[in-house]
Amino acid sequence: MEILLKIIHFLSLAVGIGIGVSNMVIGVRLRRVQGETAQFVRATQGVLGQVALGAIILLWLTGIAMWVGWYQMRADSAFLIKIVAVIILTAVSVDLNIRGARARRGQATPPSPAFVRRAGMISGLMSVIAVIFAVIAFG
Repeated sequence: MEILLKIIHFLSLAVGIGIGVSNMVIGVRLRRVQGETAQFVRATQGVLGQVALGAIILLWLTGIAMWVGWYQMRADSAFLIKIVAVIILTAVSVDLNIRGARARRGQATPPSPAFVRRAGMISGLMSVIAVIFAVIAFG
């Protein structure tokens, strides 16, 4: 069971980071397109954001299961830094998904490209911090 949880955890990590990098590349390219193409690309970014949030949820579920089941709920300073980074990453992802859902329903304007860009930078940084401190905490 531990191996299965680790596999799901690492695959979810790969999906989340891969989508983050993809969305950064797409965001740079998006500045060069307009009209229907831009709308299609933004919609695609929204779908990718939903998949990334799903990956984050799987990371939380598998991470908690491993932490409780195999790591005896150890919580040293490296682990706590990792968790803070993951909480920030999760909050940014949830916020972007909520803003996107509201915009799709016509209840709000879509988040500005500058806001999305900053959120992407924060998410990327928090992902790197989380991975570094997970390795320090768990080896």
